[in-house]
Amino acid sequence: MRVLPCRLVNSCAGTRQLGWRTTLCSLLFVHWLLLSGLREGANAQPATELWTDQVLHQLLFQDPNQHIQLLGQVSDAEGSLVRTFMSPAHMRSAALIRKWMREAGMLTWMDNVGNVHGRVEGRNGSAPVLLLGSHYDTVVDAGKYDGALGILVGIAAIKAAVLQAAAEQDHITKEQLAVALEDGADLHNVIGDKLHGLLENPVELIAFSDEEGLRFQTTFLGSRAVSGALVKHGLLKSTDHNGMTVAEVLQMHGFDGSEQAISQLAMDPAGVRGYVEVHLEQGPVLEAKGLPLAPVSAIAGQTRLSVSVLGSQGHAGTVPMSIRRDPVSAAAESIAMVERRCGGGRYAPDNATANAGFSEANNLVCTVGSVTLWPGASNVIAGSTNFTIDIRCRSDAVRQQVVQDVVLDIENICQRRGIACRVEKKHEAAATHCDAGIIADLVSAARDSEQVYIRALRGATGVSTEPHIPVSTCTWDTGQAAGGPAMAISRSPECQAAADSNTMLEPHDIPVLVSGAGHDALAIAELTKIGMLFVRCRGGFSHSALEHVSEQDVAAATASLYVYLQRQLLQPMAQAAY
Repeated sequence: MRVLPCRLVNSCAGTRQLGWRTTLCSLLFVHWLLLSGLREGANAQPATELWTDQVLHQLLFQDPNQHIQLLGQVSDAEGSLVRTFMSPAHMRSAALIRKWMREAGMLTWMDNVGNVHGRVEGRNGSAPVLLLGSHYDTVVDAGKYDGALGILVGIAAIKAAVLQAAAEQDHITKEQLAVALEDGADLHNVIGDKLHGLLENPVELIAFSDEEGLRFQTTFLGSRAVSGALVKHGLLKSTDHNGMTVAEVLQMHGFDGSEQAISQLAMDPAGVRGYVEVHLEQGPVLEAKGLPLAPVSAIAGQTRLSVSVLGSQGHAGTVPMSIRRDPVSAAAESIAMVERRCGGGRYAPDNATANAGFSEANNLVCTVGSVTLWPGASNVIAGSTNFTIDIRCRSDAVRQQVVQDVVLDIENICQRRGIACRVEKKHEAAATHCDAGIIADLVSAARDSEQVYIRALRGATGVSTEPHIPVSTCTWDTGQAAGGPAMAISRSPECQAAADSNTMLEPHDIPVLVSGAGHDALAIAELTKIGMLFVRCRGGFSHSALEHVSEQDVAAATASLYVYLQRQLLQPMAQAAY
C-alpha cells in the first residue's frame, strides 16, 4: 500500500466544506498516483528481463556446487570426511545448512532429534505442505554428495522458485535481485514481509540428522522421528559403543529426548501432500546409459542376516583333513552358494548363472559384507566364523523366498560337515513403491527442464546461441570457469544426430530406476506418498572418497527440481498435482 505525502493529506483535510478544494485535492491525488506509478514502473522490470541466463547460472549451477564443496569440508577427521550423529562436525554442518536455508528465504528451526527444517509458507494457508529432504550425516571416509546433494539442491531450487515468484509479481527490482544473489544475502531482508505470500502452496525442506546409522547401528533416526516411527519402534533405547542411548545423547546436547517430546515431532499425514528426495544414484546404471537423471519407481526391500558357524578349533599341523570340523570351509561354501542363488555374479561359471536373468529382472542382489574368524591365527584351525548376508530385491515375495532358500542351504551345508550354525535375522524392510503421480511429474520436469538447464550453463559465458541438444542424452562442458570458452557438447553420434535434426526426447525415453539402497524416503513412506530423483555419479562409487557428481549433473538436478517446484508451488492446489 502506498503512503500519501503528509502535506497532501493535511491540505485535503475538511474538503467537504469547500468544493473547489475537493476538486484540487482530487487532481493532486491523481497526479501523485500517476507519478508514483511511473516511478515504480521505472524500477520494476518484467520477469523475463530479470530472469537472465546469468541469474539462472548463479542459482542453479554456482550456488549448489559451491555449497556442496563447503559442506564437504566439515568433518570430524583430518584428511577424510565423517560426520556422525551429534558429533562436533555434525552440529557445525547443521548450523551451516540452517544459514543457507535462511538466506534462501526459509523460516528455519532444529527439532529435538537434530533435524534442520526450512519452510516457506504459501498464500493458501490450508494447503498441505510438500516435503523435500535428505540427510547430513555420513559414513566413515565418505564422499561429499551422499545426502548433502539432496539438501543443497533443494535449497537452491526453493530459492529459485521464490525469486521467480517475486519477479513475476513485481516484488523485486533488478537492483534488489542483484543484492539477493550476493553471497550471504538473506531474502527476508531483500523482499521483506511479502516473502511468505509469494508461493501459492507451502514447501518444507528437512535435513535429516541421521540416516546412515553409524553411531547407533540404527538407520533413519531423523526421518523416523518425522514419520512417527522412532518411538513406536523403541529406537530411543538404541545404544552407541559407549553404552549411551539415543535419548541420553540427545539430553546431553540440550535436546529433549523424552518419548513425549519425540512423539510430538511426528507430522500429521493430512497436512503433508508428498515427499521428494534428490539423491546420487550410488550405482553405475545412469553412467552406463549416458544419462544425468532418472526418477525412481521403488526402493528395494532388504533383509540382513547374521550367520555364526561353530566348528572345532585345533592345531593347523596336527589335525588330519579327514576329521576336521572347519567352520571357515563351511562358511566359504555357504558364501559361494549365496552368490549362485543371486545370479552367479560376473565371473561365475556358466552352470551357476541359471538365476542371472531372473535376478536382474527383479533387481535381486546379495552381499556378504563382513567375515570374522576366531581366533584368527595362521596356524590355528578356527573355532568359529561369523558373516553377514544382505539380500535386497524390489519384489518382497522373491526376496523372502531367496532368504528362505539361503537359510536352508546354510543349514544343510553345516549339517553335512558336522558343524553347528545359527542364522539370525537382524533387519527386514519391505520394498517401498514411489507414487505414480510423483514419478510422472518428475519425468515431465526432467524433460521440460532442458532449456532451463542449457540457459544456466550458458549464463557462465554469456553465449547467445542456444543449442537444441537434449540434455538427457548429451554431456555438457562449460569449459573453465565463468568467462572461459563457450560450452561444447559431446560429439557422440546420438548427440550429433540430435543437434542436426533438432529433435527432443520423449518422456518415455527417460528411464525409471529401482533403488537398491535405503533412503530417508523409505521411512517417510510411512507418512505420505514419496518420489525420488537419482543423479548420475562417476563410476558408481559411493560411501567412498571417490564419490563424485559432476557440476553439470548437479545443475541438471537443480534445474529439474526447480521446474517441478514451479508446477507444485506456484499454482493453486486444484491445478497442482496430488
